[in-house]
Amino acid sequence: MSAKPPTLSPRIERLLLVPLFALPTLWLVGYFFPPINHDVAVLLDVSGRWVAGEKLYVDVIDENLPLTFILHAIPVLTAKLLPGDVTFWFTAWVVAGIAASFIACQKLVRQIPSADHALTEGLLPPVLLFLFTVLPNEHFGQREHLMFVACAPYLLASMARSEGVVLPRGSAIAIGLVAGFGLALKPYFLALPAAVDLYLRFHRRWKMTFTDPIPWAIVAVAAAHLILMYTVFSVYGRFVMPMAIESYAPIGDQGWRQVLVSNVMAPTLVALLILGAFAVFLTRTLAARVLLAFGIGAAIAAIGQAKGWPYHVLPALSVAILLAAFTLSQTIDRYLPISRSGHRLPVAVISATLMVLLYFQAALYTPPFYKQREYNDSIGGVLRHIVEQNAPHRTIMTLSPGIYPFWPMLNYMHGRMTMRFLSMWVIQGVYATCEDFPALYNAPDDMGDTEKFVFEAVASDFIKGMPDLLIVDQIPGMPRCQGKVFDYLEYFQQNKGFADAFKGYDHLMDFDRYRIFKRKKKT
Repeated sequence: MSAKPPTLSPRIERLLLVPLFALPTLWLVGYFFPPINHDVAVLLDVSGRWVAGEKLYVDVIDENLPLTFILHAIPVLTAKLLPGDVTFWFTAWVVAGIAASFIACQKLVRQIPSADHALTEGLLPPVLLFLFTVLPNEHFGQREHLMFVACAPYLLASMARSEGVVLPRGSAIAIGLVAGFGLALKPYFLALPAAVDLYLRFHRRWKMTFTDPIPWAIVAVAAAHLILMYTVFSVYGRFVMPMAIESYAPIGDQGWRQVLVSNVMAPTLVALLILGAFAVFLTRTLAARVLLAFGIGAAIAAIGQAKGWPYHVLPALSVAILLAAFTLSQTIDRYLPISRSGHRLPVAVISATLMVLLYFQAALYTPPFYKQREYNDSIGGVLRHIVEQNAPHRTIMTLSPGIYPFWPMLNYMHGRMTMRFLSMWVIQGVYATCEDFPALYNAPDDMGDTEKFVFEAVASDFIKGMPDLLIVDQIPGMPRCQGKVFDYLEYFQQNKGFADAFKGYDHLMDFDRYRIFKRKKKT
Protein backbone atom coordinates (compact mmCIF):
# COMPACT_ATOMS: atom_id res chain seq x y z
CA MET A 1 0.00 0.00 0.00
CA SER A 2 1.56 3.30 -1.10
CA ALA A 3 2.03 6.08 1.39
CA LYS A 4 -0.37 8.94 1.17
CA PRO A 5 1.37 12.05 -0.23
CA PRO A 6 1.75 14.92 2.22
CA THR A 7 -0.86 17.62 2.11
CA LEU A 8 -0.67 21.34 2.73
CA SER A 9 -3.25 23.46 4.43
CA PRO A 10 -4.28 26.70 2.71
CA ARG A 11 -2.80 28.67 5.62
CA ILE A 12 0.66 27.12 5.25
CA GLU A 13 0.45 27.58 1.49
CA ARG A 14 -0.20 31.28 1.96
CA LEU A 15 2.72 31.54 4.38
CA LEU A 16 5.03 29.95 1.81
CA LEU A 17 3.84 32.28 -0.93
CA VAL A 18 3.84 35.52 1.12
CA PRO A 19 7.62 36.10 0.73
CA LEU A 20 7.27 35.81 -3.06
CA PHE A 21 5.23 39.01 -3.01
CA ALA A 22 6.48 40.64 0.20
CA LEU A 23 10.14 40.67 -0.90
CA PRO A 24 9.48 42.58 -4.15
CA THR A 25 7.36 45.05 -2.22
CA LEU A 26 10.18 45.71 0.24
CA TRP A 27 12.60 45.96 -2.69
CA LEU A 28 10.46 48.64 -4.27
CA VAL A 29 10.62 50.70 -1.08
CA GLY A 30 14.41 50.82 -1.43
CA TYR A 31 14.16 52.60 -4.77
CA PHE A 32 12.68 55.66 -3.05
CA PHE A 33 16.05 56.33 -1.38
CA PRO A 34 18.79 58.25 -3.24
CA PRO A 35 20.43 57.99 -5.63
CA ILE A 36 18.08 57.56 -8.54
CA ASN A 37 19.66 56.23 -11.75
CA HIS A 38 21.75 58.96 -13.41
CA ASP A 39 20.18 58.54 -16.86
CA VAL A 40 16.73 58.79 -15.31
CA ALA A 41 17.87 61.87 -13.38
CA VAL A 42 18.94 63.61 -16.60
CA LEU A 43 15.62 62.88 -18.31
CA LEU A 44 13.73 64.27 -15.32
CA ASP A 45 15.94 67.37 -15.29
CA VAL A 46 15.39 68.03 -18.99
CA SER A 47 11.64 67.47 -18.60
CA GLY A 48 11.64 69.85 -15.65
CA ARG A 49 13.36 72.56 -17.66
CA TRP A 50 10.89 72.01 -20.47
CA VAL A 51 7.88 72.22 -18.16
CA ALA A 52 9.39 75.38 -16.60
CA GLY A 53 9.29 77.12 -19.98
CA GLU A 54 12.51 76.30 -21.79
CA LYS A 55 12.13 75.15 -25.39
CA LEU A 56 12.93 71.48 -25.79
CA TYR A 57 15.77 70.76 -28.24
CA VAL A 58 16.60 74.48 -28.38
CA ASP A 59 17.24 75.77 -24.85
CA VAL A 60 18.08 72.26 -23.65
CA ILE A 61 19.38 69.71 -26.15
CA ASP A 62 19.39 65.95 -25.67
CA GLU A 63 19.41 63.10 -28.19
CA ASN A 64 16.44 61.24 -26.66
CA LEU A 65 13.12 61.07 -28.50
CA PRO A 66 10.25 63.46 -27.66
CA LEU A 67 8.05 60.73 -26.13
CA THR A 68 10.76 60.11 -23.54
CA PHE A 69 10.38 63.65 -22.22
CA ILE A 70 6.60 63.60 -22.50
CA LEU A 71 6.46 60.58 -20.21
CA HIS A 72 9.06 61.97 -17.80
CA ALA A 73 7.12 65.22 -17.59
CA ILE A 74 4.36 63.32 -15.75
CA PRO A 75 6.26 63.11 -12.41
CA VAL A 76 7.46 66.69 -12.91
CA LEU A 77 3.86 67.90 -13.17
CA THR A 78 2.77 65.65 -10.31
CA ALA A 79 5.42 67.20 -8.05
CA LYS A 80 3.95 70.64 -8.80
CA LEU A 81 0.51 69.51 -7.64
CA LEU A 82 1.31 67.23 -4.70
CA PRO A 83 3.88 67.07 -1.88
CA GLY A 84 7.10 65.27 -2.72
CA ASP A 85 9.91 66.00 -5.17
CA VAL A 86 10.24 64.86 -8.76
CA THR A 87 12.45 61.85 -8.00
CA PHE A 88 9.90 60.57 -5.47
CA TRP A 89 7.05 60.86 -7.92
CA PHE A 90 9.00 59.24 -10.72
CA THR A 91 9.61 56.20 -8.53
CA ALA A 92 5.98 56.26 -7.39
CA TRP A 93 4.71 56.30 -10.97
CA VAL A 94 7.01 53.43 -11.97
CA VAL A 95 5.84 51.41 -8.96
CA ALA A 96 2.22 52.11 -9.97
CA GLY A 97 3.03 50.99 -13.51
CA ILE A 98 4.62 47.79 -12.18
CA ALA A 99 1.51 47.07 -10.10
CA ALA A 100 -0.81 47.65 -13.05
CA SER A 101 1.31 45.54 -15.40
CA PHE A 102 1.57 42.73 -12.86
CA ILE A 103 -2.20 42.62 -12.29
CA ALA A 104 -2.76 42.52 -16.06
CA CYS A 105 -0.15 39.78 -16.46
CA GLN A 106 -1.75 37.66 -13.72
CA LYS A 107 -5.02 37.72 -15.64
CA LEU A 108 -3.36 37.12 -19.02
CA VAL A 109 -1.43 34.06 -17.81
CA ARG A 110 -4.80 32.37 -17.31
CA GLN A 111 -5.73 33.21 -20.92
CA ILE A 112 -2.87 31.12 -22.38
CA PRO A 113 -4.29 27.63 -23.07
CA SER A 114 -0.95 25.84 -22.70
CA ALA A 115 -0.34 27.61 -19.37
CA ASP A 116 -3.59 26.28 -17.90
CA HIS A 117 -1.73 24.15 -15.35
CA ALA A 118 -1.16 24.45 -11.64
CA LEU A 119 2.59 25.13 -11.56
CA THR A 120 2.72 27.40 -14.61
CA GLU A 121 -0.05 29.61 -13.24
CA GLY A 122 1.60 29.58 -9.81
CA LEU A 123 5.19 30.28 -10.90
CA LEU A 124 5.06 32.80 -13.77
CA PRO A 125 3.51 35.73 -11.81
CA PRO A 126 6.16 35.81 -9.03
CA VAL A 127 8.92 35.43 -11.64
CA LEU A 128 7.52 38.40 -13.55
CA LEU A 129 7.36 40.40 -10.32
CA PHE A 130 11.02 39.55 -9.69
CA LEU A 131 11.92 40.75 -13.19
CA PHE A 132 9.98 44.00 -12.68
CA THR A 133 11.35 44.84 -9.25
CA VAL A 134 14.59 43.08 -8.35
CA LEU A 135 16.50 42.38 -11.56
CA PRO A 136 16.79 46.09 -12.62
CA ASN A 137 18.52 47.10 -9.35
CA GLU A 138 20.69 50.15 -10.22
CA HIS A 139 19.01 50.35 -13.65
CA PHE A 140 15.55 50.83 -12.15
CA GLY A 141 13.60 53.28 -14.30
CA GLN A 142 15.88 52.99 -17.33
CA ARG A 143 14.05 53.02 -20.65
CA GLU A 144 14.71 49.27 -21.11
CA HIS A 145 13.10 48.63 -17.73
CA LEU A 146 10.10 50.81 -18.51
CA MET A 147 9.71 49.15 -21.89
CA PHE A 148 9.71 45.64 -20.43
CA VAL A 149 7.14 46.56 -17.78
CA ALA A 150 4.91 48.17 -20.42
CA CYS A 151 5.34 45.25 -22.86
CA ALA A 152 4.91 42.31 -20.47
CA PRO A 153 1.10 42.25 -21.00
CA TYR A 154 1.74 42.42 -24.76
CA LEU A 155 4.12 39.47 -24.47
CA LEU A 156 1.61 37.31 -22.57
CA ALA A 157 -1.24 38.42 -24.82
CA SER A 158 0.86 37.40 -27.84
CA MET A 159 1.50 34.00 -26.26
CA ALA A 160 -2.29 33.62 -25.95
CA ARG A 161 -2.82 34.96 -29.50
CA SER A 162 -0.48 32.30 -30.89
CA GLU A 163 -2.75 29.61 -29.46
CA GLY A 164 -5.91 30.97 -31.00
CA VAL A 165 -7.19 33.17 -28.17
CA VAL A 166 -9.01 36.31 -29.29
CA LEU A 167 -8.92 38.95 -26.57
CA PRO A 168 -11.76 41.45 -26.09
CA ARG A 169 -11.23 44.33 -28.48
CA GLY A 170 -11.00 46.98 -25.78
CA SER A 171 -8.43 45.01 -23.79
CA ALA A 172 -6.39 44.29 -26.92
CA ILE A 173 -6.28 47.97 -27.91
CA ALA A 174 -5.26 48.99 -24.38
CA ILE A 175 -2.48 46.37 -24.33
CA GLY A 176 -1.23 47.53 -27.72
CA LEU A 177 -1.28 51.23 -26.83
CA VAL A 178 0.60 50.74 -23.54
CA ALA A 179 3.17 48.53 -25.28
CA GLY A 180 3.42 51.13 -28.05
CA PHE A 181 4.40 53.85 -25.57
CA GLY A 182 7.10 51.61 -24.12
CA LEU A 183 8.40 50.52 -27.50
CA ALA A 184 8.46 54.07 -28.89
CA LEU A 185 11.03 55.16 -26.30
CA LYS A 186 13.81 53.93 -28.59
CA PRO A 187 13.64 53.00 -32.27
CA TYR A 188 15.64 49.83 -31.52
CA PHE A 189 12.77 48.52 -29.40
CA LEU A 190 10.63 48.03 -32.50
CA ALA A 191 12.66 44.87 -33.14
CA LEU A 192 10.63 43.17 -30.40
CA PRO A 193 7.12 43.46 -31.89
CA ALA A 194 8.62 42.90 -35.34
CA ALA A 195 10.01 39.53 -34.21
CA VAL A 196 6.83 38.51 -32.38
CA ASP A 197 4.32 39.54 -35.02
CA LEU A 198 6.49 38.22 -37.84
CA TYR A 199 6.28 34.80 -36.19
CA LEU A 200 2.53 35.18 -35.66
CA ARG A 201 2.12 36.26 -39.27
CA PHE A 202 3.58 32.98 -40.54
CA HIS A 203 1.73 30.91 -37.95
CA ARG A 204 -1.75 32.42 -38.27
CA ARG A 205 -4.07 33.12 -41.15
CA TRP A 206 -3.78 36.50 -42.92
CA LYS A 207 -7.26 37.54 -41.83
CA MET A 208 -6.56 36.92 -38.15
CA THR A 209 -3.32 38.90 -38.39
CA PHE A 210 -4.90 41.77 -40.30
CA THR A 211 -7.86 42.15 -37.90
CA ASP A 212 -5.80 41.86 -34.71
CA PRO A 213 -5.92 45.32 -33.03
CA ILE A 214 -2.75 44.87 -30.93
CA PRO A 215 -0.13 45.41 -33.66
CA TRP A 216 -2.24 48.19 -35.20
CA ALA A 217 -2.29 50.00 -31.82
CA ILE A 218 1.50 49.73 -31.61
CA VAL A 219 1.87 51.04 -35.16
CA ALA A 220 -0.51 53.92 -34.36
CA VAL A 221 1.63 55.05 -31.41
CA ALA A 222 4.83 54.77 -33.45
CA ALA A 223 3.30 56.70 -36.36
CA ALA A 224 1.94 59.44 -34.08
CA HIS A 225 5.35 59.75 -32.45
CA LEU A 226 7.06 60.04 -35.84
CA ILE A 227 4.63 62.79 -36.85
CA LEU A 228 5.35 64.66 -33.61
CA MET A 229 9.07 64.60 -34.43
CA TYR A 230 8.46 66.65 -37.57
CA THR A 231 5.62 68.88 -36.38
CA VAL A 232 5.43 69.82 -32.69
CA PHE A 233 9.07 68.84 -32.12
CA SER A 234 10.33 69.63 -35.61
CA VAL A 235 13.70 70.81 -34.27
CA TYR A 236 14.35 67.26 -33.16
CA GLY A 237 13.53 65.63 -36.48
CA ARG A 238 15.28 68.20 -38.64
CA PHE A 239 18.29 69.11 -36.48
CA VAL A 240 18.91 67.06 -33.31
CA MET A 241 18.29 63.62 -34.82
CA PRO A 242 20.74 64.15 -37.71
CA MET A 243 23.26 65.51 -35.20
CA ALA A 244 22.74 62.44 -33.00
CA ILE A 245 23.23 60.08 -35.94
CA GLU A 246 26.43 61.89 -36.84
CA SER A 247 27.93 62.38 -33.39
CA TYR A 248 26.20 60.09 -30.86
CA ALA A 249 26.44 56.88 -32.88
CA PRO A 250 30.28 56.74 -32.80
CA ILE A 251 30.36 57.06 -28.99
CA GLY A 252 31.00 53.89 -27.04
CA ASP A 253 33.81 51.48 -26.42
CA GLN A 254 32.25 48.69 -28.47
CA GLY A 255 30.68 48.14 -31.87
CA TRP A 256 27.91 45.64 -32.46
CA ARG A 257 30.39 42.80 -32.98
CA GLN A 258 32.03 43.48 -29.64
CA VAL A 259 28.61 43.73 -27.97
CA LEU A 260 27.70 40.35 -29.45
CA VAL A 261 30.55 38.64 -27.56
CA SER A 262 30.54 40.88 -24.47
CA ASN A 263 30.48 39.55 -20.91
CA VAL A 264 26.74 40.10 -20.49
CA MET A 265 25.36 39.72 -24.01
CA ALA A 266 27.18 36.50 -24.97
CA PRO A 267 25.96 34.46 -21.94
CA THR A 268 22.47 35.88 -22.38
CA LEU A 269 22.40 34.80 -26.03
CA VAL A 270 23.61 31.32 -25.10
CA ALA A 271 20.96 31.08 -22.39
CA LEU A 272 18.26 32.29 -24.79
CA LEU A 273 19.22 29.69 -27.38
CA ILE A 274 19.50 26.78 -24.94
CA LEU A 275 16.42 27.65 -22.90
CA GLY A 276 14.57 28.51 -26.09
CA ALA A 277 15.37 25.06 -27.49
CA PHE A 278 14.19 23.47 -24.24
CA ALA A 279 11.00 25.54 -24.26
CA VAL A 280 10.18 24.80 -27.90
CA PHE A 281 11.08 21.11 -28.05
CA LEU A 282 10.21 20.00 -24.52
CA THR A 283 7.03 21.97 -23.88
CA ARG A 284 6.03 21.82 -27.57
CA THR A 285 3.87 24.93 -27.19
CA LEU A 286 3.36 27.86 -29.53
CA ALA A 287 3.47 30.19 -26.54
CA ALA A 288 7.09 29.20 -25.91
CA ARG A 289 7.99 30.14 -29.49
CA VAL A 290 6.47 33.59 -29.02
CA LEU A 291 8.46 34.03 -25.82
CA LEU A 292 11.63 33.05 -27.69
CA ALA A 293 10.81 35.45 -30.54
CA PHE A 294 10.38 38.28 -28.02
CA GLY A 295 13.78 37.40 -26.53
CA ILE A 296 15.44 37.39 -29.96
CA GLY A 297 13.93 40.79 -30.68
CA ALA A 298 15.23 42.08 -27.33
CA ALA A 299 18.71 40.75 -28.12
CA ILE A 300 18.66 42.41 -31.57
CA ALA A 301 17.67 45.71 -29.93
CA ALA A 302 20.57 45.47 -27.47
CA ILE A 303 23.12 44.53 -30.13
CA GLY A 304 21.83 47.20 -32.52
CA GLN A 305 22.56 49.97 -30.03
CA ALA A 306 26.24 48.95 -30.27
CA LYS A 307 27.22 50.47 -26.93
CA GLY A 308 27.69 47.46 -24.68
CA TRP A 309 26.03 49.14 -21.71
CA PRO A 310 24.61 46.52 -19.30
CA TYR A 311 21.08 47.91 -19.07
CA HIS A 312 20.63 47.44 -22.82
CA VAL A 313 20.61 43.67 -22.19
CA LEU A 314 18.01 43.86 -19.41
CA PRO A 315 14.96 42.84 -21.52
CA ALA A 316 16.79 39.92 -23.16
CA LEU A 317 18.08 38.77 -19.78
CA SER A 318 14.55 38.98 -18.38
CA VAL A 319 13.21 36.80 -21.18
CA ALA A 320 15.95 34.21 -20.57
CA ILE A 321 14.85 33.90 -16.94
CA LEU A 322 11.19 33.80 -17.96
CA LEU A 323 11.98 31.07 -20.49
CA ALA A 324 13.64 29.01 -17.77
CA ALA A 325 10.62 29.35 -15.48
CA PHE A 326 8.20 28.58 -18.30
CA THR A 327 10.15 25.49 -19.40
CA LEU A 328 10.46 24.15 -15.85
CA SER A 329 6.81 24.67 -14.98
CA GLN A 330 5.50 23.39 -18.32
CA THR A 331 7.67 20.26 -18.20
CA ILE A 332 6.54 19.36 -14.71
CA ASP A 333 2.92 20.15 -15.55
CA ARG A 334 3.02 18.04 -18.73
CA TYR A 335 5.18 15.08 -17.76
CA LEU A 336 4.52 14.90 -14.02
CA PRO A 337 0.87 15.93 -13.98
CA ILE A 338 -0.48 17.13 -10.66
CA SER A 339 -4.18 17.15 -9.99
CA ARG A 340 -5.74 20.50 -9.19
CA SER A 341 -6.88 19.17 -5.82
CA GLY A 342 -3.40 18.03 -4.84
CA HIS A 343 -1.16 20.71 -6.26
CA ARG A 344 -0.72 22.98 -3.24
CA LEU A 345 2.42 21.47 -1.71
CA PRO A 346 4.52 20.90 -4.87
CA VAL A 347 3.52 24.23 -6.41
CA ALA A 348 4.27 26.20 -3.25
CA VAL A 349 7.57 24.42 -2.59
CA ILE A 350 8.84 24.54 -6.19
CA SER A 351 7.83 28.19 -6.61
CA ALA A 352 9.36 29.23 -3.28
CA THR A 353 12.58 27.27 -3.95
CA LEU A 354 13.11 28.70 -7.43
CA MET A 355 12.34 32.25 -6.32
CA VAL A 356 14.73 32.02 -3.35
CA LEU A 357 17.40 30.89 -5.82
CA LEU A 358 16.68 33.87 -8.09
CA TYR A 359 16.82 36.34 -5.21
CA PHE A 360 19.99 34.74 -3.90
CA GLN A 361 21.70 34.93 -7.31
CA ALA A 362 20.55 38.53 -7.82
CA ALA A 363 21.99 39.52 -4.44
CA LEU A 364 25.32 37.84 -5.28
CA TYR A 365 25.53 39.37 -8.76
CA THR A 366 24.72 42.91 -7.63
CA PRO A 367 24.52 43.63 -3.89
CA PRO A 368 21.07 45.11 -3.32
CA PHE A 369 21.01 48.89 -2.95
CA TYR A 370 24.76 49.21 -2.59
CA LYS A 371 24.57 52.63 -4.25
CA GLN A 372 21.92 53.78 -1.79
CA ARG A 373 23.97 52.51 1.15
CA GLU A 374 27.17 54.17 -0.06
CA TYR A 375 25.71 57.32 -1.59
CA ASN A 376 26.97 59.84 0.99
CA ASP A 377 30.57 58.66 0.54
CA SER A 378 30.34 58.22 -3.21
CA ILE A 379 31.75 60.65 -5.78
CA GLY A 380 28.24 62.05 -6.25
CA GLY A 381 27.69 62.51 -2.52
CA VAL A 382 31.04 64.24 -1.96
CA LEU A 383 30.65 66.41 -5.07
CA ARG A 384 27.22 67.45 -3.85
CA HIS A 385 28.80 68.66 -0.61
CA ILE A 386 31.46 70.61 -2.57
CA VAL A 387 28.84 72.28 -4.77
CA GLU A 388 26.57 73.15 -1.86
CA GLN A 389 29.48 74.77 -0.05
CA ASN A 390 30.80 76.76 -3.02
CA ALA A 391 27.87 77.45 -5.35
CA PRO A 392 25.49 79.91 -3.68
CA HIS A 393 23.11 79.87 -6.65
CA ARG A 394 23.47 76.10 -7.19
CA THR A 395 24.54 76.71 -10.81
CA ILE A 396 27.26 74.70 -12.50
CA MET A 397 28.61 74.07 -15.98
CA THR A 398 30.39 70.83 -16.78
CA LEU A 399 32.77 70.06 -19.61
CA SER A 400 32.60 66.29 -19.43
CA PRO A 401 31.65 63.36 -21.67
CA GLY A 402 29.56 61.86 -18.86
CA ILE A 403 26.46 62.84 -16.95
CA TYR A 404 27.36 61.03 -13.72
CA PRO A 405 27.99 62.22 -10.99
CA PHE A 406 26.42 65.58 -11.90
CA TRP A 407 23.08 63.83 -12.10
CA PRO A 408 21.35 62.94 -9.85
CA MET A 409 23.31 65.40 -7.69
CA LEU A 410 21.60 68.38 -9.36
CA ASN A 411 18.16 66.80 -8.89
CA TYR A 412 18.58 66.37 -5.14
CA MET A 413 20.08 69.80 -4.47
CA HIS A 414 17.71 71.56 -6.94
CA GLY A 415 20.70 72.82 -8.87
CA ARG A 416 20.93 73.90 -12.47
CA MET A 417 23.18 73.26 -15.44
CA THR A 418 23.72 76.56 -17.25
CA MET A 419 24.32 74.94 -20.61
CA ARG A 420 21.93 73.67 -23.27
CA PHE A 421 23.99 70.48 -23.70
CA LEU A 422 24.09 68.05 -20.80
CA SER A 423 27.48 66.63 -21.71
CA MET A 424 30.16 66.89 -24.39
CA TRP A 425 28.65 64.03 -26.42
CA VAL A 426 28.76 65.93 -29.71
CA ILE A 427 32.43 66.89 -29.34
CA GLN A 428 33.18 63.37 -28.16
CA GLY A 429 31.58 62.02 -31.33
CA VAL A 430 33.44 64.46 -33.60
CA TYR A 431 36.79 63.40 -32.13
CA ALA A 432 35.95 59.71 -31.68
CA THR A 433 38.87 58.86 -33.96
CA CYS A 434 41.98 60.94 -34.33
CA GLU A 435 43.53 59.69 -37.56
CA ASP A 436 41.49 62.17 -39.60
CA PHE A 437 42.84 65.18 -37.73
CA PRO A 438 46.32 66.61 -38.32
CA ALA A 439 46.06 68.62 -35.08
CA LEU A 440 44.64 67.87 -31.63
CA TYR A 441 41.81 70.38 -32.16
CA ASN A 442 40.19 71.77 -35.27
CA ALA A 443 40.69 75.49 -35.63
CA PRO A 444 37.35 77.37 -35.44
CA ASP A 445 37.52 78.22 -39.14
CA ASP A 446 38.06 74.54 -40.05
CA MET A 447 35.20 73.12 -37.99
CA GLY A 448 32.23 71.38 -39.58
CA ASP A 449 28.75 72.79 -39.07
CA THR A 450 27.87 70.53 -36.12
CA GLU A 451 31.14 71.09 -34.28
CA LYS A 452 31.00 74.83 -34.96
CA PHE A 453 27.47 75.02 -33.56
CA VAL A 454 28.41 73.27 -30.31
CA PHE A 455 31.67 75.22 -29.99
CA GLU A 456 29.82 78.53 -30.18
CA ALA A 457 26.77 77.40 -28.19
CA VAL A 458 28.84 76.24 -25.20
CA ALA A 459 30.79 79.50 -25.18
CA SER A 460 27.57 81.52 -25.44
CA ASP A 461 25.95 79.58 -22.58
CA PHE A 462 29.04 80.08 -20.41
CA ILE A 463 29.11 83.83 -21.02
CA LYS A 464 25.38 84.20 -20.48
CA GLY A 465 24.98 81.84 -17.54
CA MET A 466 28.18 82.65 -15.60
CA PRO A 467 27.76 79.58 -13.37
CA ASP A 468 29.02 79.48 -9.81
CA LEU A 469 31.31 76.57 -10.68
CA LEU A 470 32.93 75.34 -13.88
CA ILE A 471 33.80 71.64 -13.63
CA VAL A 472 36.23 70.22 -16.20
CA ASP A 473 36.63 66.48 -16.67
CA GLN A 474 40.26 65.45 -17.20
CA ILE A 475 39.21 62.18 -18.84
CA PRO A 476 37.70 63.35 -22.14
CA GLY A 477 36.20 60.04 -23.25
CA MET A 478 38.05 60.00 -26.55
CA PRO A 479 41.38 58.51 -27.70
CA ARG A 480 44.71 60.26 -27.33
CA CYS A 481 45.66 62.10 -30.49
CA GLN A 482 49.10 63.34 -31.51
CA GLY A 483 50.29 61.79 -28.24
CA LYS A 484 48.16 64.23 -26.24
CA VAL A 485 44.96 64.07 -24.20
CA PHE A 486 42.05 66.21 -25.38
CA ASP A 487 41.58 69.12 -22.94
CA TYR A 488 38.06 70.57 -22.99
CA LEU A 489 39.12 73.79 -21.29
CA GLU A 490 41.95 74.40 -23.72
CA TYR A 491 39.64 73.55 -26.61
CA PHE A 492 36.92 76.05 -25.68
CA GLN A 493 39.43 78.77 -24.84
CA GLN A 494 39.99 79.01 -28.57
CA ASN A 495 36.76 81.01 -28.39
CA LYS A 496 37.69 84.55 -27.30
CA GLY A 497 34.38 85.14 -25.52
CA PHE A 498 34.79 81.95 -23.50
CA ALA A 499 38.42 82.77 -22.69
CA ASP A 500 37.51 86.29 -21.50
CA ALA A 501 34.69 84.97 -19.32
CA PHE A 502 36.98 82.32 -17.84
CA LYS A 503 39.24 85.08 -16.49
CA GLY A 504 36.52 85.63 -13.92
CA TYR A 505 37.20 82.21 -12.34
CA ASP A 506 39.82 80.89 -9.92
CA HIS A 507 40.94 77.30 -9.53
CA LEU A 508 39.14 75.93 -6.48
CA MET A 509 40.33 72.34 -6.25
CA ASP A 510 40.95 69.07 -8.02
CA PHE A 511 38.53 66.34 -7.01
CA ASP A 512 38.76 62.83 -8.35
CA ARG A 513 39.00 63.26 -12.16
CA TYR A 514 37.64 66.83 -12.14
CA ARG A 515 39.19 70.29 -12.01
CA ILE A 516 36.80 72.72 -10.34
CA PHE A 517 36.87 76.48 -10.94
CA LYS A 518 34.91 78.98 -8.87
CA ARG A 519 33.57 82.30 -10.03
CA LYS A 520 35.38 85.23 -8.44
CA LYS A 521 33.44 87.43 -6.09
CA LYS A 522 32.67 90.86 -7.47
CA THR A 523 34.57 93.61 -5.72
